Amino acid sequence: MLTLEALRSEMVAMAPARRLAAGDRVWIFGTGLFGRALAGACAAQQIEVAGFVQTTPTAASCEGRPVLALQSLSASEKAQPLLLGIFNRDMPFDGLEQLARSAGWQDVRMPWDLHAQFAEQLGWRYWLGDPAFLAQHVDELAHVHGRLHDEASRDCLLSLVRFRLGLQSSYASFTHPDAQYFNALTLPALAGRPLRYLDGGAYSGDSLLELLELADVKEAWLFEPDAANFAKLCQTVRARRLPGLCLPLALADGYRLLRFRSGLGEAGSVDPAGDEGIATVSIDAVLAGQPVDLIKLDVEGSETQALEGAVQTLNEHHPVLALSAYHRPEDLWALPALIDRLCPGYRFS
Repeated sequence: MLTLEALRSEMVAMAPARRLAAGDRVWIFGTGLFGRALAGACAAQQIEVAGFVQTTPTAASCEGRPVLALQSLSASEKAQPLLLGIFNRDMPFDGLEQLARSAGWQDVRMPWDLHAQFAEQLGWRYWLGDPAFLAQHVDELAHVHGRLHDEASRDCLLSLVRFRLGLQSSYASFTHPDAQYFNALTLPALAGRPLRYLDGGAYSGDSLLELLELADVKEAWLFEPDAANFAKLCQTVRARRLPGLCLPLALADGYRLLRFRSGLGEAGSVDPAGDEGIATVSIDAVLAGQPVDLIKLDVEGSETQALEGAVQTLNEHHPVLALSAYHRPEDLWALPALIDRLCPGYRFS
């Protein structure tokens, strides 16, 4: 079994992330948003991108560079670095790496290897960061590990950190049998009574539907700032006659007007260069003292601000919290520390 002490030793022994040099010639696996961003980052550092590769090319070129089949290149070309330019939850990294190596690529660079070099050009990419950043915060991670209430959660934290360090790529394919938000860790404390539920990042109403299969929801506040998602949410609630007040708002620590990057489905987020204007509100202001039993937050990196806007609610009603902690690298330790500061006494799993 993996232990915290073993993880500390692995961090100490880690070599710095490999860097590419100006003049190097590379290929990029994938032509999506992340792959194209990598091409731009390479160009900014005078690294030559020879082209893109796909398992089955969908176009002959992308942004003026050729798109070739993963297996079709020569042995000398496959000896050049292949940058994994696919970054989404539906394509596990271990499977992508295996595809590339099976096709004969020798030097496959994973996203965590690359972000250490291209952070300035790539910007925020959810949890992606320099592995050295996690190693610098091993004491904070150890504190969180000690605060977790159950062995499954402690194992999950260690495996997740090893994955982000590039030490356990197989974890990319791991799927826990329990549901993400509503499971044996969150629901038992709520059993036996109708629930008041608040959903930050309600998307199309999918989480509410999932919860209704497991519990009696008496009242629901559903926040979704993306216009297209909000329309789907309203349609779901109306068509199925669900309990729920749909609110076209984002959650933060107070009221303000911000720019939002929309049209990305579940991945829309606050962005100063966003294409859409949104309003934010605090949980405390909306509830105004009303009780709530369960709060789910999946708000694309704004979890900290949403919690800071719920201090009164947390301290008066102590709702169960189902929080996403994968949007920013520091969320693994920063969110538990924030909850401890805002409302001491919470148990973590």
